[in-house]
Amino acid sequence: MIDSEVTQLPSEPDNPYALALTIYLRGIALVLIVLGLRHWLFIVGVFEEDGWNLQTMNSAWRFVTIHLGVIDLVAAVGLWMRVSWGNVLWIYVTIFELAMHTVFAERFGFYPILVGFQTISLCVFVALLVMEKRFDANPR
Repeated sequence: MIDSEVTQLPSEPDNPYALALTIYLRGIALVLIVLGLRHWLFIVGVFEEDGWNLQTMNSAWRFVTIHLGVIDLVAAVGLWMRVSWGNVLWIYVTIFELAMHTVFAERFGFYPILVGFQTISLCVFVALLVMEKRFDANPR
């Protein structure tokens, strides 16, 4: 015998910001998957041009490419599953890439589109998280 109350989804979420945060973080997870797979294209040597595969990169870019190739994909899995370590890894990746392309721009280059995307995505995350917590704190 199946209890119908247990098998039915709720008609509407209790907290709309929690749903928005889940959808947002799953979108970010998809972006991280694409970025992580892009790093793996460099690692396996799909591109033959100098600097576009692991064998022709300098040591700093090798470290960054391998590091982000692993961390991006692990963070994407954590964000998709909505576990706390996924948030932590994604924030780490964001700060790591922001530091790479701002503080260490002379070595890694300054990419304003990537810096802008990482900054905006982190700000949207913080805003959604604050709205979710405020909604939960307000008595209904």
